[in-house]
Amino acid sequence: MSDAAYLLLGPETGAKEQELKEIRNRLKKLYGPEIELCRFYPFETENGEIFTALHNNSLFSDYRLVILSQAENASVALCKNLAEYLAHPVDTATLVIISSELSISQKIMKAVDKQHTKVFYDLLENQKSEWIRTHFRRMGISITADAVDLLLDKTEDNTQELRTICNQIGLFWQLGQKTRPIEEDDVQTYIFHSRQEDAFSLFPLIARGDLKQSLQSLYSMLGSGDSQTPVLLVSGLLWQFRRLSSIAEACSKGLSEGEAFAQATVLGKASALRKPKDKSTYHSALALFDLQSLHLIISCLAEADIAVKEASDGQAVLMLERLLYRIIVKKGKPLFEASFATL
Repeated sequence: MSDAAYLLLGPETGAKEQELKEIRNRLKKLYGPEIELCRFYPFETENGEIFTALHNNSLFSDYRLVILSQAENASVALCKNLAEYLAHPVDTATLVIISSELSISQKIMKAVDKQHTKVFYDLLENQKSEWIRTHFRRMGISITADAVDLLLDKTEDNTQELRTICNQIGLFWQLGQKTRPIEEDDVQTYIFHSRQEDAFSLFPLIARGDLKQSLQSLYSMLGSGDSQTPVLLVSGLLWQFRRLSSIAEACSKGLSEGEAFAQATVLGKASALRKPKDKSTYHSALALFDLQSLHLIISCLAEADIAVKEASDGQAVLMLERLLYRIIVKKGKPLFEASFATL
């Protein structure tokens, strides 16, 4: 069976990365340990860069592993060119196409050997729990059921994220030479001290209208000292609210919440909600913000996106505090001069 191409589909990131690792190890055994690795995203190969990598022999390696990630965002032209390449692939490279969707362009799916096409679904809740217990057991550590539940609540729904945080907690536990099981309070303490706040951890707090916790999260982010934090924060929130607005608009047209989640977009690009935790967050946000409020919030975030780029550190902090108040309390409406100046 040819190693010309593989197609890895589905939302379970950890399993896909493990499969990719196994493909790479297999190729190393066949073609030597120094195979060249190249990874592309659709927006990086508009001028055919991926095909140059596939066809061009390297001075340092006789074989190449070329990866295309986020293939669901590939243009019609790129899909056509990939299908044409797959009809006559080179024998000195392997192409791995990866997508979080369950299917992509039929031109590509028909061109990849069925035996090299795999779909990786999210683990079921009971499977995730057992995965965590087994992972810690291999490290010689036990963990309580409450601690497992908290880990599942605080991490993304894929084994890649679970593996990372379990390894970190396990190392922390081993260095402390602790012999008792990991408990819920231990997980909470570790996550509290190690968690890095960003727009995506802030958004669930905004979605439930919690101004106090949102401000605490903001101060935690600003405490990192990174000058880019205000800019990244506003752009991240703008992305989240555009996604929420597309869901609210779909619901206003008669779609069910589940249908709207599946059809969510950001600036015209598909951005479906699949994780139960995300669906819960957006469900809360839909109850808090109506469509008119979302349009106002997106407008004030767009204004803030420009303003924070020109502001000093002190000004940026005040702008962001006012921004959170305007979003959560005022639902995007201008702030009264008696309390805060309008952004």
